[in-house]
Amino acid sequence: MAKSIKTCLLAMSALGSATAFAQTAAPAADEGIRDIVVTARKVSESLSDAPVAVSVVSADKISELGLNSLDDFAKQSTGISFSQAFGRSTDRPVIRGQSNVLAGVQSGVETGAAYFVDGIYYQGDIQGFDPESIERVEIIKGPQSALYGRNTYAGAINYITKDPSKDWTISGRVRAADYKEYEAAGSVSGQIMEGLGLRAGGRFYTYGGQYTNQLIGKRVGDEETKSAYATLTFQISDDLKQRSRVSWQKDTDGPLALFLQGAADNNCAPGFRSPAFRQASPFVPGAPALLTSTNTNQFFCGTIRPQPNNVQLNTDPILVSPTLGIRDGTAFDGVENEQLSLTNVIDWDIGGSGFILSSLTGYRNNINYFGTDSDHSNAFAFFGAIPATANGATSEPAFANTNKDRQQDWSQEIRLATPTDRSIRAMVGLYYFHQQFQTTDITFPSGKEGLPLGTDTSQYATIVDKAIFGLVEWKPLQGVSITGELRYAEEVKTLIDRGTGPASIFCAGRSDLLGLFGATTATAACRPEGKFTGTDPRVTVNYTTPGGTLLYAVYATGRKPGGFNGTAGVTASLQTGQDFINYLPEQSSGFEFGVKFDAINRKLRVAATAFTNKLSNVQLSTAIPNPSGTGALTSIVTNAGNAETKGFELEVQMAPARGFNANLGISYVDAKFTRGCDADLFILNSGGLRVNFDTRNPTAAGLALCDITGKRLPLGSPWIVNGGMSYESAINGGSVRAFGNTSFSLESSKFVQTDNLAKTGDTFLLNARLGIKTEHFTLAVFGRNLTNEQSIPLATRWFDLRYGAGTKGLPAPATVTFDGRTAIVESGSPRGFFGQLRKGRTFGIEGSFKF
Repeated sequence: MAKSIKTCLLAMSALGSATAFAQTAAPAADEGIRDIVVTARKVSESLSDAPVAVSVVSADKISELGLNSLDDFAKQSTGISFSQAFGRSTDRPVIRGQSNVLAGVQSGVETGAAYFVDGIYYQGDIQGFDPESIERVEIIKGPQSALYGRNTYAGAINYITKDPSKDWTISGRVRAADYKEYEAAGSVSGQIMEGLGLRAGGRFYTYGGQYTNQLIGKRVGDEETKSAYATLTFQISDDLKQRSRVSWQKDTDGPLALFLQGAADNNCAPGFRSPAFRQASPFVPGAPALLTSTNTNQFFCGTIRPQPNNVQLNTDPILVSPTLGIRDGTAFDGVENEQLSLTNVIDWDIGGSGFILSSLTGYRNNINYFGTDSDHSNAFAFFGAIPATANGATSEPAFANTNKDRQQDWSQEIRLATPTDRSIRAMVGLYYFHQQFQTTDITFPSGKEGLPLGTDTSQYATIVDKAIFGLVEWKPLQGVSITGELRYAEEVKTLIDRGTGPASIFCAGRSDLLGLFGATTATAACRPEGKFTGTDPRVTVNYTTPGGTLLYAVYATGRKPGGFNGTAGVTASLQTGQDFINYLPEQSSGFEFGVKFDAINRKLRVAATAFTNKLSNVQLSTAIPNPSGTGALTSIVTNAGNAETKGFELEVQMAPARGFNANLGISYVDAKFTRGCDADLFILNSGGLRVNFDTRNPTAAGLALCDITGKRLPLGSPWIVNGGMSYESAINGGSVRAFGNTSFSLESSKFVQTDNLAKTGDTFLLNARLGIKTEHFTLAVFGRNLTNEQSIPLATRWFDLRYGAGTKGLPAPATVTFDGRTAIVESGSPRGFFGQLRKGRTFGIEGSFKF
């Protein structure tokens, strides 16, 4: 960490070489830091005057630094950690440490930070969004449920897109870089007629991938995006305006750049769940042992190192057992995502009174195809009888993860706001969100379109969220403001989930679909739909001193949606006689104190925040043992934990001289569990025993081995430091200007699981750009990740199947007595970790124009 900080300081001085291009001082220009208007509180106000913690990435910053996606935006903001754990899919932004390893991975579990586009809820991955179409990105931190609604218990990320320009303009950008990275983007904007504006644009981006699949010699991690959009603004009258936007996007990415750090590298927690106790099983001939080991360790402690030579994915059908005639492979490889989005915003100033009636409508249709060899190795496994047609043309192995998802959602928000220039202003709104989601399996016979709904592993789900919300702001004294916000929401979820086999059907509120899933009400009892309700307040008190310093304090609560455990919940309920069908929303509540001020004639701008939050009903994976002491352990989601986060954020901007700007952001969060029991931690600490108690209410002896109290929440970095410097000046006083900038980000190591044993390592990224520009053209050379940082973005604990499906050396019988009760020796596969490889040092050239 100390070495990385030293490198940061060196980076801040690296601009010296960039300024060599500039031979004279810049011409007269407005000095100081420009104001940025934000809508974080659903009203337009200066960033310096907004009593809310919000980091803004503006269009100018996106252009100047060559930022491409949320991954880049997060690295220029405080308090947010973003990791590409699964390429450009399964986004899991972490704001102020409020994370969950199950989010986006366990079916139905959602992240705690939601996306919005122009204030309209956007549920899905957003990494392929066209950066040239963005006016600014507002990352709003702390619980935002009162105004923003579902899934914003940690914060909200709002993409505001560009409006049509007043005059006709045409602009474009082209880029070429290492690893066959190419991009071309352009737009045209202007007024078709008085009051009717149009902006239309498109983008093509491709990246060839840096790493190679060692099994088949093909590149992995390649990416491609095609997108187009059109925005139409219509000033219908002086009091009425409409803004409509339609966008289309298709992402086509190849197999993910994932490697497996295998169980042979495990270095801690000795016990039975280790490769030394595994071998081939004569009862499972389709899962041979490819490796043997004497390593008795069950886990890896320390920093997981990238292993590019361990990218070994059975994507293309490969003959892996000539004797058995079995081929390994996946029916679909990579990520393909196609979506159509429409938004419509209408604002009516009723009779010019200042009372604004607004309507925000959103629609999104998204089809996603995903496929990976999810054992992440050269292993293969056909459990049970080997299919007679296991030749790679008709049957996939057990760990081929291939599926097609289709999502349609529609939202409508209506709100009425009073004039903003009075001592009391108010706003009231109604909200409705409806989503349909279905997932089906992709197989070799089905092709990319997948099997019909109702076949094994398919699901059909709906979400309906209704809410009423509002705010009242009162300014009792000069410079003093008190704002109260409140939302009452009611969310109804339904799900019909088919596991493997006709008997494995879970139904909640969708008995009308039982026929599609091969069942009737006589064979599958349909439970009531899940209904979750809640009220979330937010209270802000702020004071602006005569000198312009803003002081504010906030109390707020938020919530992350609950959901269903599906067929696994049915199994757990039958085993125990308890109801494990639903898990409840996760909730947060806490305080925030902030200060913002400008100084030295607006050459210095400072924003600082301190916060604390308590998290309750944290959604954790819970192990449910079979009371008989035999049979498989059922893993489901329950509200088994509590946590607390506290920390601070500091953002500093400086413009000490014309053409010179610098910024620095520092954030720290101490995010720790205050209650919880982890079944995997019990296995590690017990030497390889399977949990024999309900991990929501462990025995005293069990708690001593599974307790996660005091452990950090995974996936988030405690320390995040970022910043940069830029300089621009005319060359010899002419119209050609030279510029240069550097930007960096430093994130301290993240734990990848709740046990806090394996971690990613500190990450330092340094970028730089040098170039020249005129009124209409810009040409730049750039370098990304100049230090060639190799630390992994994230990792996931996973099976290592290469040691076979049999056991050796276990006690016979494989049971022991623990806490006065029978406990089974864990006989499951040993575990390793799969991780995503980071893009390495990259150099490129970029040109842009605007007329």
